[in-house]
Amino acid sequence: MGFSSPIFLFVFLPLVLAGYWLAGNRVRHLFLLAASLFFYAWDDARSVILLLASILVNYAFTLFIDRYREQKRTAQLLLCLAIVINLAGLAWYKYAGFAADSLNLLLAGLQLPPLQVAPHHLPLGISFFTFQAIAYLVDVHQQENLVQRNPLRFALFMSLFPKIAAGPIIRYSEVSAELAQPSLGLDSFCYGIKRFIVGLAKKVLIANTLAGTVDQIFAIPTADLPATVAWLGIICYTLQIYFDFSGYSDMAIGLGRMFGFSFQENFNYPYISRSLTEFWRRWHISLSTWLRDYLFTPLSYLLMTDKVRQKMAKGEYRTNYRTLVSLVVVFIICGFWHGAGGTFMVWGLFHGSLLTLESLWLGKALKRCWAPVQHGYLLFVVMLSWVLFRAPTLPQAAGYLKSMFVPAGGKELHYHVSMYLDNLVLLVIAVALVAMLPVTGRLRELAAALKLAGSKEAAATAALVLLFLVSLAFLAKSTHNPFIYQQF
Repeated sequence: MGFSSPIFLFVFLPLVLAGYWLAGNRVRHLFLLAASLFFYAWDDARSVILLLASILVNYAFTLFIDRYREQKRTAQLLLCLAIVINLAGLAWYKYAGFAADSLNLLLAGLQLPPLQVAPHHLPLGISFFTFQAIAYLVDVHQQENLVQRNPLRFALFMSLFPKIAAGPIIRYSEVSAELAQPSLGLDSFCYGIKRFIVGLAKKVLIANTLAGTVDQIFAIPTADLPATVAWLGIICYTLQIYFDFSGYSDMAIGLGRMFGFSFQENFNYPYISRSLTEFWRRWHISLSTWLRDYLFTPLSYLLMTDKVRQKMAKGEYRTNYRTLVSLVVVFIICGFWHGAGGTFMVWGLFHGSLLTLESLWLGKALKRCWAPVQHGYLLFVVMLSWVLFRAPTLPQAAGYLKSMFVPAGGKELHYHVSMYLDNLVLLVIAVALVAMLPVTGRLRELAAALKLAGSKEAAATAALVLLFLVSLAFLAKSTHNPFIYQQF
């Protein structure tokens, strides 16, 4: 039951909204928890027990960590044990098959029988709710008076249906007040509707339309792929993944506001960045800040010498090789978080290595360049990395990258750009190229300068209604196309 499915839009969401707003304060949380578990079970009934077990285990551990706070060693051991349990569950469901395949390659070389591991069903949102639980455990360990003792509120924090499938990865401190008393109001509700419609349009009108072109081009054997078609494919995928994932985040944030919760922004126009460092401040913000706070910072501190730690305490700390090693390791883990496969790990290594170069010298060199050169660099390296992200295997990624830079040599006779560009795709690409820029703020400034505030609101409302109706029309004639990040 994806956010863009008819049963969600016309049955589940209206019923849950009506029940939630009509329910009294005493049963409102219970009603939303039941609705969230039903939403999860609809898509993944086999994994509801896993989600409930995660809620129960993490709830118990946070109580014990808080109870033994003064006994630092005991609290640290409890924290480590809880993190290990969470990661073990994630590893078993997400990486057991990859580990078995890798081990079987070694066993085959030794002429030993292969290890038999039954294929695992990947539970919906396991990567997201596992990271959310780990963040909460660490925060409870570090901060007093943070632990949530009400099991109902904690269960709701873990399972809220707007963010359970693909984030954002929310921190408990961001929603603690709203778990006690949701911020319900007409203005917030209307904003939520607007945000949801924008996200729906991003997904249905842009991402889904481009998905067809991307799938066709990436299905071409790389030996037969002309450079022009290869570039068209990766440009379309660059737009598709942004509008697919940012569309989901907009819908999740909008749904949260309808139910009185404010989730953090997850995207901030990442393709206008001038460096990869800036890109990661704007792309999947909830994940990048999670990696910074719960992995990069502690790992960097762990690798520091006492002398460096003393300099850091005095404000004299500068980036050293240990910090850069931490950066590369963190992004390899980031790639592995996205999926168990060589393409994702090389994708993470690529990003980590470039971020390291930017920290050493490339960032300073870029700042001396003309702004369009900086933007061009960012888009170029991001598109190269998206090839790794989209290709199913490393050989196919290598073949695709080669096709992007090797002359066609007669391949255009079989595959031509015009075969994949109809009027609709051209229109969607043009709209996407504009929509990935922060144009709405400029439009507000223009309306204010022209004193068109009243007409602006009417026009915005009419545009939203039109977007919704057009999105529904596209949904009616299309097959279900799930969000890209739901597979993670």
